[in-house]
Amino acid sequence: MAATNPANLGNQPSRVERRTHLHGDISVEYGIWRPAGAVGQAAVALHGFSRPLEDMLAVCRLLPPNTALLMPHLAAHGSSSGHHRPLTPADWYATLERILKEEQLGFDGTLIGYSLGGRLALKWWADTPSRFSKVILMAPDGLVKNPGYRLAVDTPIGRAWLQQSERQRPSLKRLLSGLRRSGMLPEHFYQFSMFHIEGPTMWAMVVDCWLSLRMFWPPRRRRLRSIAAAHPGVLEAHFGARDKVIKPRNARRLEGVCQVEFHPCGHGLLRPDIIQRIASPSSKP
Repeated sequence: MAATNPANLGNQPSRVERRTHLHGDISVEYGIWRPAGAVGQAAVALHGFSRPLEDMLAVCRLLPPNTALLMPHLAAHGSSSGHHRPLTPADWYATLERILKEEQLGFDGTLIGYSLGGRLALKWWADTPSRFSKVILMAPDGLVKNPGYRLAVDTPIGRAWLQQSERQRPSLKRLLSGLRRSGMLPEHFYQFSMFHIEGPTMWAMVVDCWLSLRMFWPPRRRRLRSIAAAHPGVLEAHFGARDKVIKPRNARRLEGVCQVEFHPCGHGLLRPDIIQRIASPSSKP
């Protein structure tokens, strides 16, 4: 899971209808952007960790004509619930389908996921590939599972520790600072880690997000290859050549799965110039 950079929206559309949908114990805050004129179809865009849903307005230029954009807040973001231990993918997919129905919008088959949202998009495509006509992954999380995350989220003892981890957070900060001073911890990894644990509010979001979304991991590469072979030309992936959050080498997990493109940037694939490269491959220098 990765923290994302703010998107420079430039002249992107900014009017978003924001609402919250409740169904059972699932609460999903979402935004809808609608282009001018009559619109009956919508694409779905999933944001990165700790970022607002409006970041995904940057991808409007990737949409087919006359297509609205549904941007849900992921679990533990905004007003979306984060108490699930865990949230099941099927329940979350069904909630988004209900939102589209309530908004009187059909799903046009376009799904875009950035960073953490890329992991959820890849999982959703793998679970129901016939539902999609175009899936765009941008700096997708979920291709490599960090050992620390695996221990904390995939084991009972790790999950128990996470539930009580606020008490250990100061000690964890001291440990990371000591490793940094000794030269054992790279500066970028130290800064990335401190971003997540510096304060109780952010750390609570990390814990709730990790535990709520722990079932949202895509299958292994062999299974992805099989799905892609049965549904060719749907999935594509984009990485920043200088990304220190989602490393370019992670793209190796998509070999034989889909087309992969590298762009001259770090983690900020929502930049207008990078979006333009994705929208118009012929414009690349």
